[in-house]
Amino acid sequence: MLSSLSRRRVVVLLVLTSLLLITLDRRSSNSVIDKARQAFAVILRPFDIAAKAVSKPIANAWYGITNYDNLKSENAALHDQVEHQKGAEIEAQTAITKFYELLKLYHLTSVHSYKSVIAQVVGAAPSNFQNTVEITVGTRAGVAVGMPVTDGAGLIGKVTKVYPDRSVVMLITDPQFSVQAQVLSRVDEGTTTDSTPSSVPNTAPSGRPLDSTTSTSTTTTSTSTPVPSKSTPTTNPFGAPPGQTTSSTNTTTTSTLPEVLVARETGNIDGQSAARPLLFSLLDDTALTTVKIGDIVETAGGTKSLAPQGIPIGTITAMRQRLGSRTPIVEVEPNASLTQLNFVSVVLYVPNQAAI
Repeated sequence: MLSSLSRRRVVVLLVLTSLLLITLDRRSSNSVIDKARQAFAVILRPFDIAAKAVSKPIANAWYGITNYDNLKSENAALHDQVEHQKGAEIEAQTAITKFYELLKLYHLTSVHSYKSVIAQVVGAAPSNFQNTVEITVGTRAGVAVGMPVTDGAGLIGKVTKVYPDRSVVMLITDPQFSVQAQVLSRVDEGTTTDSTPSSVPNTAPSGRPLDSTTSTSTTTTSTSTPVPSKSTPTTNPFGAPPGQTTSSTNTTTTSTLPEVLVARETGNIDGQSAARPLLFSLLDDTALTTVKIGDIVETAGGTKSLAPQGIPIGTITAMRQRLGSRTPIVEVEPNASLTQLNFVSVVLYVPNQAAI
C-alpha cells in the first residue's frame, strides 16, 4: 500500500499525524495519551542520558578550542586573584600577630587572654520557638553559668544551665539575652557630632600622643678637593674650580599619612527572636551618633559585661529614626549562622554575677 503512495503524500501524512498528536497532548487530558507519553519518556530516557554523556565531552572540547584565548585570559586573571589573596592573608596574619604583641605590651585583656573549651552541639536545632542549644561540655571541663559561647564567626550566646557533662546555651537571638557591646566607627575628616567632639584626642591606650607620620631628612655632604701643583694642571669634570669645596644636598620628599579618627560608642545588644535581627541600643540616647551601616559590633568588656572585650557579634545592616529620640534604631545581623551550629567554643570567662 505504501508503495502506491507518492513520497509527497507520505510526508504530508506524517506532518498531519504529528500535528494531531501535538494538539491532543496540549488540549486533552486523556489518560491513555498521558500513559503513552510517560511510557515513551521512560523508554527514551536511557538514550537521552547516553546521548548527553557522549556529546558533553565533545561539546566541552569544542568550547575549549573555540574559546582558548578567553579561557587563557580568565585563567591568568584567576591566578592573579589567588596571588593577591595570598598577599592579603599574609598581611592579615601579620596584623593579628602585631595586635597580640600590643596587648601583651600594654597588659591589656581581651578574649585571647582566656582559655576556651571546644564542644559539639547536640539535640534539636534552634527554631523560631526555641532559642537554646545543648552542648557536650559541663562542670568537669570548667564550664560555669554565664560564660560566653562562640563559634568561628562570633558570639552565639551564653551558658544558662550546667551539668557535669553537658550545658544549655541561650542564643543571642533570645529576647531575654542582652550583652554590652561597642562600635568602633571611623570618623570622616570634618565630621562633628554632639557625641563626638570636633577634635578627637589622638592618643594611644597608654596615654601617649600619636602624631601624624612625617618623614623629612636632609643630608649634606662636603668634599674637599686639594689644590693640584702648578706642573700638573687638572680639570674638574663637575665644573667646580680646583681647590674649591663641593657640597651636595639630598632632600627626601615629605610624606604625611592621614590621621584616622576612630570613635568608640557603647550600648547593649538585645535579641528579638530567631526571625528578627539583633537590636543595638546606644547608652547615650540624647546625642547624635557616628555609627553607620557596615560598622562592626563586638563585645565591650568590663565588670558588668557577660563577655570580655573583642568578641565579634555582627554587622550593622539597617538604621532608622526612633520616635522621640535623636539616636536611630540600629539593627545588627549576627556573624554566626545560628541555625547551622555544629562545633562551638566556650570561653572560660567568669562574668560578674550582677551581669548574669
